[in-house]
Amino acid sequence: MGTLKNRVNERYGLLTVIKRKGRNSSNHVTWECICECGKKTICTSNNLRAGHTKSCGHLKNKSVFEDLSGRKFGRLLVKKGFIKNSISYWNCICECNNKTIVSSGHLKSGHTKSCGCFLSEISRKNAYKNIAGKKKISKNGTLPKRKTKEGYIKIHDRTHPNCDSGGFVAEHRVIMEKHIGRILYKHETVHHKNGIRDDNKLENLELWSNSHPYGQRVKDKIKWCKEFLLLYGV
Repeated sequence: MGTLKNRVNERYGLLTVIKRKGRNSSNHVTWECICECGKKTICTSNNLRAGHTKSCGHLKNKSVFEDLSGRKFGRLLVKKGFIKNSISYWNCICECNNKTIVSSGHLKSGHTKSCGCFLSEISRKNAYKNIAGKKKISKNGTLPKRKTKEGYIKIHDRTHPNCDSGGFVAEHRVIMEKHIGRILYKHETVHHKNGIRDDNKLENLELWSNSHPYGQRVKDKIKWCKEFLLLYGV
């Protein structure tokens, strides 16, 4: 039997995976997901991968727009909103001054409370804790490391929301996350300027983005450009 992939925090359509639930009556692995509208649902790995389940089913019903502008959720202050695919999204400003876009459902359910800086702080606070008595800390107080065959350095930190199934996360991504004060998005990569993959000094790292418009129509590109500039505070 192969290693079960950890799908927590992965997105499938309008669904974000929260945690693993177990197996259903057909012995399929199931995951608890939260929809952009705020409702939770249970999905199998197969349905998520194949794209059979993309939402909680709310798209069949007419969306009701609730004005959240001026309200605060966690560390986020809501500004202007817009509607996409029957879902209301909001431009928010975090207490750390970063800007982010969050759906009404994620705001009201408490699933998203910051631009990502909150998760980053939790990760740093828990980095040196012994999880279930199994986490090992080296004598100098740092987390265990290993070098991959591709030349990257990975650190063992099961508290990190984007660690792999073995509990490892790329050190260069963690260093960049600490520098910008939030967890990296999946479309973001960290580039080594000198090409040396184990040289993780901050001055050797730069943030890249693979994000691109959903389509080639001009109005799609304009909308994507506005969201991209808002996300990076330009």
